[in-house]
Amino acid sequence: MNKYGHIIKFERIRQNLKQVQLSEGICTPSYLSRIENNSIAPTDEVLLELFTRLNITYSNSSLTDEEFLKKVRTIYCKALKYRDTISLTEILESNHLLSNPKHFHTYILIVVRLKIISNEGISDEIQSYLLSISKFIDDFDSYQSFLYYSCLGYFTYFKNDLTKSLKSLEKASLLITICKLEEYEIADFYNVFGILNLYHNNLIVSLESFSKAQVFFNKELLLSRAVETYISSAIAYKRAYNLEKHFENLSLAEKLAKEENMTENLALIYSNLANYYSVNNNVELALINFHKSLDFSTDPFVKLRIIYSIVLQYSITFNFKKVVEWCEKGMTEYHTNQSDLSKNLYHHFQIHLSIHNGYEDFESKVKDAVQYFKEINDYRNAHKYAILIANFSNNAGKYKKATQYFVLANEFLAKNQNRRFIEDI
Repeated sequence: MNKYGHIIKFERIRQNLKQVQLSEGICTPSYLSRIENNSIAPTDEVLLELFTRLNITYSNSSLTDEEFLKKVRTIYCKALKYRDTISLTEILESNHLLSNPKHFHTYILIVVRLKIISNEGISDEIQSYLLSISKFIDDFDSYQSFLYYSCLGYFTYFKNDLTKSLKSLEKASLLITICKLEEYEIADFYNVFGILNLYHNNLIVSLESFSKAQVFFNKELLLSRAVETYISSAIAYKRAYNLEKHFENLSLAEKLAKEENMTENLALIYSNLANYYSVNNNVELALINFHKSLDFSTDPFVKLRIIYSIVLQYSITFNFKKVVEWCEKGMTEYHTNQSDLSKNLYHHFQIHLSIHNGYEDFESKVKDAVQYFKEINDYRNAHKYAILIANFSNNAGKYKKATQYFVLANEFLAKNQNRRFIEDI
């Protein structure tokens, strides 16, 4: 057998085992260390015992490392272009052992990306993969570093840590010009990079990123991906107060989505059209489009966001009976499909329900919300709810508590606006 120390080390770290634990009864820890560093080739017997303890299975593949990695990259290409991850299982079940550490690192990073695409973005397994592969970071070439920081960015995005996510993707973006990337990899990256910059209100970078992705998606007739960028661009233009461009991009997206029967995209388009009408104070058309969006939506998180938008529209019109009704629908949907990604909406619903049910347990629910948004670095919502509880405390004559939350609200506002010095005000 060849040297597979890099695989043993990766799996040992991933399974949170120390060298002394893995080597017990098989070899000495120092001998295992030399195996893991590929400085010696162990006997087949020792290797088999280590594989058994780590539950590493393997098959006698007829493919070379290069041929297997080429097959993996073909599947990776399809996944990035079409969001097709059907072949992921085929890769994982092939049990091909990559004897070349460089190939193995690339393989693991591609598998992580594929798992994230296949809606496993916040699984404990992916976290263990990223933690384990990070121990090899000093051995990465520029391409592997790009994959690592991209995957870390995508993972933290799904964990709702959007600040850390952007920082990781910014590191990846600096590597684009110095490593050999395929066009589809660049387009896929810029699409996500645009979304993260959009969240942080970096509108110029966001629009530039969407434009770069859009060129490739249109050229390759990847219409569903092109629609994604039109929708995202529309949101960016809205935040830039360019409502003409906002509506133009939504109309292009709607046209393509209708022609290709992209129901999930239509859900997003109608949701954004609803927001367009809301900005123009046309609550009636806003509600019509939000309900259309809900009819087309199948994704639980998207449905929750739409429900919350409907809550806000009814709140604007002081229809508090409808506010309560839709908040209750939102809570039912949340409890049916709980996820870390939708936890923020849970807090929004809870606070609305408390306000319109006689401020039942109000202070406790708002404090929980402030703590939650602080922990995920969402300082905009942390600021909003700190102000809410400060005003509530002030009106109740709890002036000390009100002062504490006003101070906290100012801290959140400073962080949200990246203010560090008095001169920044």
